[in-house]
Amino acid sequence: MATAALLAGCEQKSDSPSPGKTLVRYARWGLPEEIRAEEGLLKVFEKENPDIQVKIEYCSWGEYWNKLQAQMAAGSAPDVFLLNGGYANDYAARGQLENLRPWLEKDTSVSLSAFYPQTVDIFQFDNGLWGMPRDCNTVAMYINKSLFEKFGVELPKPDWTWQDFLEKARKLTKDENGDGRNDIFGFNAGYDSMEVHWGYWVWQNGGQILNIERTKCLLNEPAAIEALEFYAGLVTKEKVAPDTAQSSTFGSNIFLTNRVAMSAEGSWMLKAFSEAQHFKWAIVPLPQGKKKAAPVNGLANAMYAKSKNKPAAWRLIKFFASRPYQELLARSGTSIPAMRAVAESEVYLDHKVEGKEYFLEQLKYARPLDFTRGFGKWEDAIRSELELVWLGKKDVAAAARDAAKKVDGILAQEQKHGTNK
Repeated sequence: MATAALLAGCEQKSDSPSPGKTLVRYARWGLPEEIRAEEGLLKVFEKENPDIQVKIEYCSWGEYWNKLQAQMAAGSAPDVFLLNGGYANDYAARGQLENLRPWLEKDTSVSLSAFYPQTVDIFQFDNGLWGMPRDCNTVAMYINKSLFEKFGVELPKPDWTWQDFLEKARKLTKDENGDGRNDIFGFNAGYDSMEVHWGYWVWQNGGQILNIERTKCLLNEPAAIEALEFYAGLVTKEKVAPDTAQSSTFGSNIFLTNRVAMSAEGSWMLKAFSEAQHFKWAIVPLPQGKKKAAPVNGLANAMYAKSKNKPAAWRLIKFFASRPYQELLARSGTSIPAMRAVAESEVYLDHKVEGKEYFLEQLKYARPLDFTRGFGKWEDAIRSELELVWLGKKDVAAAARDAAKKVDGILAQEQKHGTNK
């Protein structure tokens, strides 16, 4: 019953294609504005490929992966689906992904050299290419310029440091009504996401999350602990970022409340933040520690290994990787195109958002996360330990030690099924 419920959930169109057309099912997650943009883009594909009809199936982020796995277990997964690095290793190991390298070798109209290399590397392992790069995203600092101006705080410079950041966060944290509780915070320090929240702080301090072989967790090393102590201390010591209880009162996006001056967020949030008309905002690079570091992630379009419509599915994947689609994606404002020439053109750098170019600047030194088989499991293990720090129930050193033990156990278990990427 549970599997049936998952298979029935989420939004989708009819399974019946028009006469003379091949139906290609395409699945993705996304925000409402992302889905609306995608639907418009797929209409372009259908106009250019009148013999193919695309049925889009979309879910929330949380629902998407459960449904996709249930479909794969039932042998009824979509022909093409959106994939991220966190799941690519697992799905490829289970034989659920079509290797796209043979398709590329037969079709010279697509060249991987056109894309940012990090977006290719994420999906290229075990002698295969398991997804065609679609977009490329990184994390930068969104700043509320109105709050900076209100409290007379100088805007960050591109080469600002952790100390600069901390000093500004202190000045921007205010108890405006005098009730002894802060109403305005300098920063939003979450622990949920290695990509968005805490991973790059470790890298910037010279630490690592996993070793180069991706067989051991290094969060219990001094450089990583020092970085996490600084970051968690923004909540537990400095009080310049809301704690877990305070964050729960802000709703789904704290930045849009006009009550936080700085928030590290992904480039995919540009479209959602365009709604912020009640205050001025801009983008600046992440502050740097002992070195510059930033995350880069990418989404790819993958083909289901058991698809019965592979030639048509390949044409859709090619469309997603084409310059016309990449330009349409750039104009949609939901992601950085994976195609470098488009991302670095005026199509994406349209000057509508102040500081948008810093996303591309960061790509010069940004690195992917340590994706492995079981990535989701060990990221969850770290998250559960960091949550205890945020709740004041554990210090960083103890949490890092226990997280490393849990991650090592998960990695060892995955090693039994093959070598990690």
